[in-house]
Amino acid sequence: MEIGYHPVLKPSPSIPFDELAAGCSWNLMNPFNVLEIPPDASPEDIKAAYHRLAKRWHPDRFTGDEKVEAESRFRELAEAFSILKDPAKRLTLQQQMPKAQPAASVAAAIEQESAQERTPEDWAAMAKSAFDEGKIDQARALIYYAIRLDGNKHQYHALLASILEREGGDLRAVVKALETAVRLDPRDVESHIRLYHHFQTLGMAARAQRHLQIAQEISPNHPKLRTPSPKHTKGAKGSATAGQKGKVPLSEPPGLVDQLKQLWDRLTGKG
Repeated sequence: MEIGYHPVLKPSPSIPFDELAAGCSWNLMNPFNVLEIPPDASPEDIKAAYHRLAKRWHPDRFTGDEKVEAESRFRELAEAFSILKDPAKRLTLQQQMPKAQPAASVAAAIEQESAQERTPEDWAAMAKSAFDEGKIDQARALIYYAIRLDGNKHQYHALLASILEREGGDLRAVVKALETAVRLDPRDVESHIRLYHHFQTLGMAARAQRHLQIAQEISPNHPKLRTPSPKHTKGAKGSATAGQKGKVPLSEPPGLVDQLKQLWDRLTGKG
């Protein structure tokens, strides 16, 4: 998925500059489109656009198939910048540029794209909204992207744990996300409590007890850490007493049987 990439300004496959200057079609390679800038961009604009896009498409920020695409896009950006930073080459290209589309319209599209660039907080907020709406796959993809942009926010990892819990997947992946959350914010009491319950489920009693103890130290009066009230204890005793009373009728049938036997003996003349 090409996040934040404007379809109108999507670059074409690159070809060598010499071929381009010799008169190749602009549909094959346009370094101005690659850097998402108008043909009359200043050297400062060209440099700023390159650094902005190089940061966005740096291969170290991606994995798998996305990394392969990012590497290709990163090389293309470097090639376009190498061409346009050369004054002579830039002038040659500007002279050969088609005049059909005013530069102002391209600049407006770029300005709109820049205004739409989102922060990690934006991606995380969208992930939370998707999660609340039950769109789990979408929420997972969004929160992973937010973490990729900024992996130092404990709440992002806590939300990831909630999403993985809802999916019902590997519990150890949930634990890993929560452990990251408490590592980033050791006073995240909710994550400590969740780790306590998950470690209990996994049969890791020592780890469970450690997180429970930490949670109690952080927030002794937390609602999820309260012990059962005396009312519940009394109810339990009451239930036990009721159970004992319930056994009383079981001792009565022998007396009733004896009475019936005596009545039968009298009727048959045996009494």
